[in-house]
Amino acid sequence: MNWKKPHRYLRLLSPIYSFIVQLHRSIYEWKILVPFRPHQATLVLGNLHSGGTGKTPLAIWILSKIQNKVPHSAYVSRGYGRKTWSTTIVQNESSSADVGDEAKMLRSKLKDNVSIIVARKRRTAFPLIPVNAPVILDDAFQHWDIKAPLSVLVCPYNCWYTEELVLPAGPLREPYKAAERANAIVVTRCPHEINEYEKLEIRKKLNINKNQRLFCAQEIMGSPVAEFDSPPWSGREMALVVSGIGHPDRYFSHIKNSDFFNNDGDPVAFLRFRDHAPWTSKNIKKVLNTAQNVHCNTLIFTEKDIARLDNMPNEWSNFSIYSIPHKLDFGNDETIFISWLNNEWKAHGYRLSL
Repeated sequence: MNWKKPHRYLRLLSPIYSFIVQLHRSIYEWKILVPFRPHQATLVLGNLHSGGTGKTPLAIWILSKIQNKVPHSAYVSRGYGRKTWSTTIVQNESSSADVGDEAKMLRSKLKDNVSIIVARKRRTAFPLIPVNAPVILDDAFQHWDIKAPLSVLVCPYNCWYTEELVLPAGPLREPYKAAERANAIVVTRCPHEINEYEKLEIRKKLNINKNQRLFCAQEIMGSPVAEFDSPPWSGREMALVVSGIGHPDRYFSHIKNSDFFNNDGDPVAFLRFRDHAPWTSKNIKKVLNTAQNVHCNTLIFTEKDIARLDNMPNEWSNFSIYSIPHKLDFGNDETIFISWLNNEWKAHGYRLSL
């Protein structure tokens, strides 16, 4: 959909959508339903934009920084895309159908002292978490059922929510003034490390008030990593590049402009599925047929796409398969962010040492 030029009828529907969102929130503000207050030090990660903004890489980054500094920590999400509804502690052998691709990916990247839990009602996850364990609550900025002490709002660079409209005319889940609830804003996907002058400009663009912190991070993508016992990357591969993520343009651009095809290899074709698209037999065959039509010997996926593959499909047995690693880089903001998080949790009475 073209959010820049929405149909005029969609503009008429946006105020109705905003009213419904506010009515839902008021149910908890007026204590018709009482929100749950966790005993654990909890940080809510969220966004105003619908679709991917970089919350999952941020969750992985935070948990990887604190997993060696505390005995236990936890990540809680709804497990988007899973087929089950029960509250589940994610194990290494869990399937993506049971826990979702993002939760499965986090389990593979973090140590065993980090609990990864998926729960339809997030409050049901907290009895499974030690009281002294910090918790990252993913995609919960609009989840009124939990009242957490801290929240961080994620905004992609150059997709300023102050310039966007509410659904269905625009991509926002709430009017941009909802950003005032956040304790901090993290701008992801920055094209370079952001200096102090640029931060001032961003603060103005997003109407960030003096009580809110601003942090900026780049998203770094690496060279192909072998999956399913594929041979090491050589640079001679003729590759079909596959995406099942929300906004794959940067991922595609990274591969097009990369130097890891350095021995006459080439990204021959690009195939896009919808975000979180399941690996049904139809989609597996579509990858196979596309690769055969363009004479590719290699498949490249995002890490999230790989997480949805519990096993190598038989149809792809003649291909080498690779994933593109993806992580956040806070630059000079790294120690500042962790220090801010530690101080804020201490200010709310949580005894942690990050």
